[in-house]
Amino acid sequence: MRILEPEGPTERARLDEAVLDTLCAAPLFAGMDRREVREVAGRFDEESFNAGHRITLEGMRGADFFIITSGIAEVSLDRRWVATLRAGDFFGELGVLGNGLRFATVSAETPLRCLVLPNHGLEELILHHPTLSRNLLREVVARLQDLATKRPHRA
Repeated sequence: MRILEPEGPTERARLDEAVLDTLCAAPLFAGMDRREVREVAGRFDEESFNAGHRITLEGMRGADFFIITSGIAEVSLDRRWVATLRAGDFFGELGVLGNGLRFATVSAETPLRCLVLPNHGLEELILHHPTLSRNLLREVVARLQDLATKRPHRA
């Protein structure tokens, strides 16, 4: 995991532990021990986005999977708000595991820091970490169910 350069080694160690604490508390990593979460996080890069930056665009191709470590992001579908994401939440999975097209637009509402798994790395990750796979599936199903109740159904 790449970490933004801190002022000194002590701050860098705290930053690593703070990110790890956020991940360990996230539903995506429920039931995983700290060692396994650290191993998974080691496959990610870290990126920062300014407030207002559109990270994914609905209908565009994308191969990256994101986990928010700090900040707030808004999710929109057909230009309508559908969700707010915070530290520990993830996005980008449907495009990565599906046909490569982004399902929604995700924009940084505040300065946002994310762990980013590039180039379709999610599939390999879930094959090697079954608890993560189960948690990801549960979260995606819950999101889709929530989305179905928010959108008008077409006959």
